[in-house]
Amino acid sequence: MFFFDKKFCVSITDRNGLFLYVNKNFCDLSGYSEEELIGQSYRIVNPDYEQENFTEELEQFFTSGEAWQKNIRAIAKDGTPYWVNANIIPILDESGQNLQFLSIDSDITARELTKQNLRNIQNALHYSSVVAITNAQGVITYVNENFCALSQYSSEELIGKTHRIVNSNYHPKSFFKEMWNTIQGGDIWEGDVCNRAKDGSLYWVSTTIVPFLDDEGKPEQYIAIRYDITARKQAEESLEIALQNDFRTTVKNLQNAIFKYTTTDNGEIKFTLFEGQIIERLGILVDKLYTGEYEHIFIEEVRSKLTEYLFAGLAGEIVQFEMEWDGLHLLVYLSPIEKDGEVVEVVGTAIDITARIEAEKVIEHMAYYDSLTGLPNRRNFQETLEKKITSASEDSPFAIMFLDLDRFKNVNDTLGHHVGDQLLIAVGERLRDCVQDEEAVGRLSGDEFVILVDSGDSDELTALASQIVNYLSQPYFFEKQEIFVAPSIGIALFPNDGADYSMLLRNADTAMYLAKEAGKGTFRFFTKELHEELMEKTFFEMELRQALEKEQFLLHYQPQFDLMSGQIKGMEALVRWNHPVRGYISPMKFISIAEENGFILPLGEWVLKTACSQAKAWQEQGHPPLRISVNVSMKQFNHPFFVDDVLRVLKETGLHPSFLNLEITESMMSDVKNCETVLQELYSAGITVSVDDFGTGYSSLLYLSKFPLSHLKIDQAFIRELSKNNTAIVKAIIDLAKNLGLNVIAEGVETEEQEEFLKQLQCDEVQGYLYSKPIPREEIEQLLMKL
Repeated sequence: MFFFDKKFCVSITDRNGLFLYVNKNFCDLSGYSEEELIGQSYRIVNPDYEQENFTEELEQFFTSGEAWQKNIRAIAKDGTPYWVNANIIPILDESGQNLQFLSIDSDITARELTKQNLRNIQNALHYSSVVAITNAQGVITYVNENFCALSQYSSEELIGKTHRIVNSNYHPKSFFKEMWNTIQGGDIWEGDVCNRAKDGSLYWVSTTIVPFLDDEGKPEQYIAIRYDITARKQAEESLEIALQNDFRTTVKNLQNAIFKYTTTDNGEIKFTLFEGQIIERLGILVDKLYTGEYEHIFIEEVRSKLTEYLFAGLAGEIVQFEMEWDGLHLLVYLSPIEKDGEVVEVVGTAIDITARIEAEKVIEHMAYYDSLTGLPNRRNFQETLEKKITSASEDSPFAIMFLDLDRFKNVNDTLGHHVGDQLLIAVGERLRDCVQDEEAVGRLSGDEFVILVDSGDSDELTALASQIVNYLSQPYFFEKQEIFVAPSIGIALFPNDGADYSMLLRNADTAMYLAKEAGKGTFRFFTKELHEELMEKTFFEMELRQALEKEQFLLHYQPQFDLMSGQIKGMEALVRWNHPVRGYISPMKFISIAEENGFILPLGEWVLKTACSQAKAWQEQGHPPLRISVNVSMKQFNHPFFVDDVLRVLKETGLHPSFLNLEITESMMSDVKNCETVLQELYSAGITVSVDDFGTGYSSLLYLSKFPLSHLKIDQAFIRELSKNNTAIVKAIIDLAKNLGLNVIAEGVETEEQEEFLKQLQCDEVQGYLYSKPIPREEIEQLLMKL
């Protein structure tokens, strides 16, 4: 239990909820000592705990085979709340009865407090701000009630329009051009905008526009947060008028603060005006300001900063700064007033921007954190990594882990995106548990996560990657569904595997891809050798796709003989790739890649058409009509227009359907309904179908007896080595075929011993090197001329 004791809060209680054991982490978090907890009820840290109901709930979960897991709010000894994610499992006696309960808890207090704060800020943002969302083209897709109230338009009138509907023509075109250049470049734009309401009146809004980027880093929508500053603008206009008149009466009723100051003969700050309703909220005693007691009003930290700015204004500078005072955030403007080239006084305004600052916190979180998991998003992770690269050196290596969930698409497709989203949240939480710094885990997009690890030690990275694979591979429970996924992880080290963000991420992604190829649910370190291997495969795939257009493919044909008479019954068409540089490339190398990338569909059609055309040509040349066999891939067989494509090829080539045999594998018969439909359509058209490599799959004998098949082909692996077990299997396959009324073809026959064995079992047909290897068209024609 050392790992859990070191990382989690662990406790054991009896059936009555009394503590029997607590570890140090539990004591540290609750504030109680071990002596204060042992023998006490769980109620000591959870006043809402009811032993009977809780025990009944636990046993219901355990009876159904589910683990009990919840987030619990507890109270520490000093009265402060804390939260844990509790996982409780039963400790059973020999008869299977529950004796005790083991609870393994992880501290999620910081996460819960963050959620509460963000929720409060978001609520405040909704009720205090003017919010609009547009798509990438600027078309409005959402507005809140504040937007409608301020603009006097209904949501129906606004949604589907652009912001031109409230354009006041106050700003020049260059103003909006600069704004669009900023947000389309992925940056946040801030500024004051004058708009026109539906009744024609003007209003001003302080605006912040945040672009939200897609996986390629391009804006896909924009969120605009605005605040009505019409009163402030009116106040500024009133201030300009008041500067020419006695404005004290005017400014007293302003929401924000207006002040004037100058200096005494001793060079000290002297306020001559300080008005506005915000003064009461700040608790400023104006009389003391007027009597020169300025230094006694502000605390040292505020006074020092403020004095520096005030004297800058007296020096003739136009000053703008922000400051925090007594829980409020203020934006202060200082405007010097000159006479005969000298500053005689400074006029200032102090505006309450607390709501804007709080909104900016939400905006920053929305722009830099994933909305689903709460993890740092792609933009956040990139900036963090680039800063780390800038400050790092060869003596301070680190690593990034690129993580992708295997089989995640199956979860979305079968259980729905709601469950998929819950799974991503749970994966994010487990990743947080595996690393010390929560900010080191990020979600890039979809099911792709990334981890920044402050270590270049391969043993430490191997241990962490193994822990992540094991932890994330444990089952997840959602809506009484048990879900299993596993991660594939690629690891790249700085600076050996990349000196910048793009290269590190690309190489970690490459290593992750290779981990998937290695069997998934594992990890791989990036190496140059692996990279070269992947590049070779990439180039190979590119050449493979071009090979069809460049006519580099050709067919070889292997005769199939009647075992008793020795007459040719048919030929199997086998594709070959004659590369101009590499020479002949084995189908074992390129067929699997073609299956993987989908190229098998056009390649398979080419093989079918070429084989049928050649069979028809031989008939027209006067050769005996022979059956031509063509292998069919899984993707071809499952294609919705497969049968139509086969019939079209037969019509185009003029080959009669009775001379075409299609070879499928046992695995294609796993989808019984689709297989039965396709085979029946082919049978009705007069096309025969044989099962290739029979004996290596798991076909059902029941369905095998119902499907319209013509041949079973015994896999050459059984023929090549006639061991005791293999001879029994071959005999069983031939007996099975005879009982089902099917012919048998044995492939891979290479010796007379094998031939004699097959004759004794009355096998129907054979093919293999004993008779002929696969040979080109010209050699087959020479063979046909001898018939």
